[in-house]
Amino acid sequence: MSIDWYLLWPFLAALLVPLALIATRHELRRVRLRLVEELRENLFKDEAELPQLKLVAARYSASEDSSGDTRQSLVLVWTGAIFYFAASFVGFTLLLVPAAWLISQAPQFPRITFALLWAPVASTEVHDLQRTAALLGVAFLGGYVFQLRYLVRATLNQELGALAFARATLQLVQGMIVAVVAYRVGVAVKPSFGGSSDIGFAAELGLGFIIGMYPDVGLARIAKAVRVRIKAVDEEALKASKLVPLEIIEGIDSETAFRLQESNLFDVQNLAAINPIELYAETPFTLFEVFDWVLQAQLCTNVGTSAFAALNRHRIRTIFDLERAVLARGAPDSYVAAIGNVLFVNADGPFRASLGLPPMAPASDGAAPPPPEGAIGISPDIVRHAVAVITDDLHVHRLRALWRTMIRTTGSASADGGPIWLFDTGPLPGDPPET
Repeated sequence: MSIDWYLLWPFLAALLVPLALIATRHELRRVRLRLVEELRENLFKDEAELPQLKLVAARYSASEDSSGDTRQSLVLVWTGAIFYFAASFVGFTLLLVPAAWLISQAPQFPRITFALLWAPVASTEVHDLQRTAALLGVAFLGGYVFQLRYLVRATLNQELGALAFARATLQLVQGMIVAVVAYRVGVAVKPSFGGSSDIGFAAELGLGFIIGMYPDVGLARIAKAVRVRIKAVDEEALKASKLVPLEIIEGIDSETAFRLQESNLFDVQNLAAINPIELYAETPFTLFEVFDWVLQAQLCTNVGTSAFAALNRHRIRTIFDLERAVLARGAPDSYVAAIGNVLFVNADGPFRASLGLPPMAPASDGAAPPPPEGAIGISPDIVRHAVAVITDDLHVHRLRALWRTMIRTTGSASADGGPIWLFDTGPLPGDPPET
């Protein structure tokens, strides 16, 4: 088999991925735009010009549409893809083309060998080039796996463009450079690091794969070794700002959470801020299921995980449940006060005392402290004010507008066109004042 046939496989492997991603990018945009248009024509036919719908439709408009004038052209996308293809072709060549052919010409080009691959000793240049080529290939493979995940996610989120390909290319090249530099530095500092044993070289290949996958980690290790000062991370601030996993939401298991991560939703706060229409178009889940998740996430983000779990035990699952339970006209004061006691379960002692709440009982086994027994002294007006502050939020107003439109379209409505509640809600935050 000639070398031309050897190069065919790296060529195809490097070409097929950007080709498939760009084709998928166009098809996804077309399918999602059709889903949004179907919603506008059916579920939201009376409110087709809602900003939430128009924003999603504009995101998926094709480049030739009048609303897509700022969309990146395919020429620019392919320009970025060419750089990614070139880097991938070099990497796959190192992996797939027989090493015997790669090194056969090395003695004829000693200057190139020394300059590009830093062979330290002339007598071992061919053997050294073999190892360096293998290390570069494995480092490329690690970076390729990581960047392929990044490009697939960019495709799913309509972010695949020239910049995404350029970023992936730079990460591939950076990983290969950092891996070979780390290898050369290791050999120079500790000759046994580059020993001839198969086990030792296998460990070097494993390290090269990790550095290729996470080149920034390799750079950080090198910087630490040469005592470069890097701004430290405030660990206490991180402890006070913990990520809340998506699995805390009812209806989301580990597989569903993994699928949502493809839409850049990694924690509950991300889910709380998403447009339900957009998430419906990007995932296989139903609109009402997505809406329920977002409403639960809003409640959890606003009240905290301890209060969220306690409210769920009392059948208050979403931010709208909390709103209706407290702000509805006719809600019993004792019920409102009981909810207030749950809302402030994690408040500091002095703050609880200023609200008329007794001190919390000490927690056991690291669990959230239970609500104190005895009379509840918090004023219902304080609870209503707190809930009004929580729900007077841009995201909640946006969700409420969509919710009311969906109720008018799919459910019963009162004589004035408003939704029918168990209690008269009266004016809610964001509503015009009563006349």
